[in-house]
Amino acid sequence: MRRLLGISLACLVTSACADRPEQSTSQDLGEAASVPPAANAWGGIPDPCCSRLHTTGTTLFGKAAWYNFVGKRTTSGEILDTVTATAAHRSLPLPSYARVTNLDNGRSIIVKINDRGPFTRGRILDLSPRAADALDMKRAGVAAVALEPLADQASPSIAVFRTSGSAVM
Repeated sequence: MRRLLGISLACLVTSACADRPEQSTSQDLGEAASVPPAANAWGGIPDPCCSRLHTTGTTLFGKAAWYNFVGKRTTSGEILDTVTATAAHRSLPLPSYARVTNLDNGRSIIVKINDRGPFTRGRILDLSPRAADALDMKRAGVAAVALEPLADQASPSIAVFRTSGSAVM
């Protein structure tokens, strides 16, 4: 059932993007429908910051888990806490931002990528406890997710996924 929902959502997203003109593939996060109200209550990125972020057009589907190394330093030097929604990814720049959507229940949050990982095969993302709470996946431990890297409009750098020697944009 989870796989069917994930595939259905992927088809829906793909078909919705296909109808848009080429130049409007990025979506402004300042719109009301883009950032769920719960994102700020769960420690997501505040609205003034989100108004300048936009999706890069690349969505990665896979499994995410959460990790609980609260009090330990991340790769970027920050200390992992229970207040901030952060995540670990293998190749996104540090620091950067991404929208993570739980495909099982449709909940999403914007997280700050500030760590490297996951080191478990078959997973694309490790989430902080706060992000896992917001996505309602702590009990399950692992969930199917969609990961959309976000770029800053003020300094538009393109987020690149690196996969076995090739780059996917």
